[in-house]
Amino acid sequence: MPETKQAEKQTDVKITQEETESIRELQSNYTQITVNMGQVSIAIERTKENLDAMETQRDELLAQHSTAQEEEKKLVEELTSKYGIGNLDLDTGIFTPNE
Repeated sequence: MPETKQAEKQTDVKITQEETESIRELQSNYTQITVNMGQVSIAIERTKENLDAMETQRDELLAQHSTAQEEEKKLVEELTSKYGIGNLDLDTGIFTPNE
């Protein structure tokens, strides 16, 4: 019976240097992929933050544009009420009424 136990017992086997290097290269590859994924994830988050900031800025500019349009409409109404319909030369400040 002792012979059966010895036959069942496995002995340690040393793998080749090439196999060891292949495993190390694979581990290194996984590590590099993980690092790169982390860098890409951070870049994506920064891009999202920049996009959010640009969207906020765009919203503010659209609001300013609307305000400017309202001011323009009010000014045109005031000038039309005061001078009538015509053309204004901004360089000279001369208003020429339409005939």
